[in-house]
Amino acid sequence: MKEGMYYAILVDADVAESGHVGRVKVRDSDVAGQGIESCMLDALRAMQVPRHIVQRMIASGTVSPGSRGAVGNVLVVGAAVNLVPIVIVAAGVTFIVAVTLHVAEEAVEAISKKKESECMKLQVECLESPYQPDWNREIYGGKKDCLSCYIRCKREKSGWPDQMCPRSNERPN
Repeated sequence: MKEGMYYAILVDADVAESGHVGRVKVRDSDVAGQGIESCMLDALRAMQVPRHIVQRMIASGTVSPGSRGAVGNVLVVGAAVNLVPIVIVAAGVTFIVAVTLHVAEEAVEAISKKKESECMKLQVECLESPYQPDWNREIYGGKKDCLSCYIRCKREKSGWPDQMCPRSNERPN
């Protein structure tokens, strides 16, 4: 490597729900040796992503299969976030490291299971109190459609559809 040279390393990293970086893979690199790449990957594996960023990545949904090509088909990944490129200058040599974070499949599954569990709990609550409150019967009929509410709860980000299957007999504000 000569002084005044520029090198780039493009990296994909999988992030768990906890924010810990798991699998890290070089997508592309023009660095001549493996040593610098290995050092960069070790540093990235030690990184922790703030949980609120991971939660936003998960909430934004999964990407299409065609977009997963950069990280291979080992894991089905969630949304991706490109970090601001890291620029390192050492002994007159500049390294630019571009990192793309992907939510690991395990994180997406964990969130999905939590949501399903919460929706199931609310469905049981709905079935235990199946009648619509008086103020809601004109719109939704005499009984709550607990199954449809459960399906909507699992599918939508907003959670349990309280208007359709109210959890209390009090009219919402």
